[in-house]
Amino acid sequence: MKSRGSVTILLSFILITVGIILFLENFNIISVEISNVIARNWPILFVILGLKWFIDSFRTNKGGSWAFGSFLAIYGLLVVLGNYDIISFDFGDIWELWPLLLIYIGLHFLFFTNRKYKKGHGVKVTIDSDHSRMKNNHSFVGSHSFNEENWTVEPLDIWSGVGDYYFDFTKAYIPNTNTPITVRGWIGDIRMLLPEDLPFKVDATTNVGEIKVLDQEASGMTKNLTFQSSDYGQAAQKLTIQLDLQVGDIRIDRV
Repeated sequence: MKSRGSVTILLSFILITVGIILFLENFNIISVEISNVIARNWPILFVILGLKWFIDSFRTNKGGSWAFGSFLAIYGLLVVLGNYDIISFDFGDIWELWPLLLIYIGLHFLFFTNRKYKKGHGVKVTIDSDHSRMKNNHSFVGSHSFNEENWTVEPLDIWSGVGDYYFDFTKAYIPNTNTPITVRGWIGDIRMLLPEDLPFKVDATTNVGEIKVLDQEASGMTKNLTFQSSDYGQAAQKLTIQLDLQVGDIRIDRV
């Protein structure tokens, strides 16, 4: 089964869990005490799912995201501890976890800024084959990969607080028109592979990190690089790319 979006999976787990509890309560199959136990412990599903994604992110072709997985596991564990009054934390206190962003920045510099990418690898989470769902996507934590065979390139506007992006346009069906691609975020890396003969224009910015587009590199504290292929102006089939990160590396290659 192909991987589905993180938000879809989480929502499915919540709906299924709540539905089962209410169903069993209505038919007096479970007592109020058992219902309370389930209500206190159901966020353990977040912990299990988060750990799975965290582990899978380090296993080739297994999907997953170390950032989103660790965030989800920590969040679920804190909710459970809050339900037992061990700490003061409940389901709506997610924004108190903002210091994790600082930790992710540190880990990003320590382990991920010099990592190498191979064709077909990189970011670990695979999006649904129906990429039209991603036309306007905003997520706090989550990585995205567009590398399925014959995936359709459509106008995209994506934002993620913490997450990596991987685009393999060599495997894509690219329509005979000018397709805008906008990717923005706080922390993460953006990696794109383009066919050798595909015209494109890119405007890339990162406050902390590196930018490399083909053989051109950006320098300075706040880095910006604008590049336009020589055949971009007259081409019908082309990409117009806008990339903006606060912390992270941006790289575009042709193969």
